[in-house]
Amino acid sequence: MRQEFLILAERAEAVNGKIFIHGGAVERHFSQQFPTILNADVAASFLVGWGETNQTHVLEIRMVDEDGKDVLKIEAEMTPGRPPSAKPGQDLRQLISFKGPYPIQKAGGYKVEATIDGELQEPPFRFWVELLEQPGAPPPPNRQQRRHSG
Repeated sequence: MRQEFLILAERAEAVNGKIFIHGGAVERHFSQQFPTILNADVAASFLVGWGETNQTHVLEIRMVDEDGKDVLKIEAEMTPGRPPSAKPGQDLRQLISFKGPYPIQKAGGYKVEATIDGELQEPPFRFWVELLEQPGAPPPPNRQQRRHSG
């Protein structure tokens, strides 16, 4: 079993063999303060080999900050089956989404990564959460300007 894709999206839902993704693969997120909440979902697709179907697999999704500290860890077991229309030897697609929001303690770089049956999948999805700088008030007008004649 191997990862086909793994991304963050504004919204994602896996239903009836389809994955609906809105605002997918956004790498930069902004917040006015920290800690904050990341309003995003995780969307993923895994290709399951013919011989790996009808077996239980352990999936782990981790969100990790740039210091290597876990922000989020989700573990799930799944047993992908073979639909009657599957062709012998065919890879079968397993679509998954995990709903947010997710807690973010500080500004910085993060990644979402998947592990299947203890094997780290590549590539991770990297993203950044940044402080949204509020524009300062405009400077007051200089009312002491004088006209010089001359």
